[in-house]
Amino acid sequence: MADKNFSLSKAQYDQLSDLIGRFGGDIHDLGEGVVTEREASPDYLTMTSQDIEKTGHVVAVDQGVLSNLEEFIKVGLEAKDWYSEMNQKILATFGDSDGTLFLMLMALFSPQNNLATNFRLAAQVYMGIKRDLSDSSKAAEWVQMVDEPKLYNALKVEDKYKGLSTIQGLLKGSKFVNTFIPNLQRTLRLYKQSGYKFNRQQVVQELSKYLKKSHDLGKDATISAEKVFSFTLNLLDPSYQFEWGWMPVTIDTWMASFFYPLMGKKEKSKLLSKSKNYAYMAKLTQEQATKYNMKPLELQAVLWVAMIRKTKGENYDTTFQTAIVKNLTKLKVEKAEIAKMAGFLDRVVSVIGGG
Repeated sequence: MADKNFSLSKAQYDQLSDLIGRFGGDIHDLGEGVVTEREASPDYLTMTSQDIEKTGHVVAVDQGVLSNLEEFIKVGLEAKDWYSEMNQKILATFGDSDGTLFLMLMALFSPQNNLATNFRLAAQVYMGIKRDLSDSSKAAEWVQMVDEPKLYNALKVEDKYKGLSTIQGLLKGSKFVNTFIPNLQRTLRLYKQSGYKFNRQQVVQELSKYLKKSHDLGKDATISAEKVFSFTLNLLDPSYQFEWGWMPVTIDTWMASFFYPLMGKKEKSKLLSKSKNYAYMAKLTQEQATKYNMKPLELQAVLWVAMIRKTKGENYDTTFQTAIVKNLTKLKVEKAEIAKMAGFLDRVVSVIGGG
């Protein structure tokens, strides 16, 4: 039988060592090199972009890309306050608790969706949650759904929970249900544990405690995937900063396309799947933002809009205002009614969400 070597994280190594010790053994008795402690990831979040490059763990961004930054800023500058405006509009409309829930849903449904679809799914699920929890005949089933260990299988194979408005909102027009379910369930569990009343700052603190300085997220994190995690914090609190100075930055394929314009789609997806690459691009965004007297999330919003406009054209959705109008138009809401409704976001959400 061939020799087997194992590399464990520090926590796993310590756990195994403790277990062997309980039976009077020593982990080193297994043989030299059989079980080794895996080297911990560097604390990328406390390093400069140049320091991260020196580790050899990332593909360094060409300085020529950064020299074009001003051109992109001019194209997307009007989006500078995108996060703060969205945060203020949602919270002013729904209040702290419901506003927090809706902003989290916005973040959860952002992967692989344009803004119009993103807004529609968030509105559908938000209205579904409210209907289910206000219906005493569905409340128990809703709780069961939230705690269902294999919800995707329950929906697709066992055909369960289809009578819940929350699930109907999730399934209607959604192409990536299995992608959204884990974060949605964990968010709804947190909502349930909070007595169905969120405190925005408490939620921010709860979410943020899972981020490590290596930029890895703990396995028990409410929101998984760095992009969704950062987008959630950016929406909930645009001014949020970790105690060691890190400010979350939403890095998606548009941002990766800015930093690596010659890289293919598959390469960029692979790049974004690694915490070290995400941390590197976020750090570059932070450093460049300082040069232009912006917050990191402000520069990210500017570059995001600039990249879309340069690639898709001026008419592509880059604001939730246009996304809202597109959804209402699809529902055949009259233009005059749309104009009246535009200033009343709660009514817009109710209509788009099927209320």
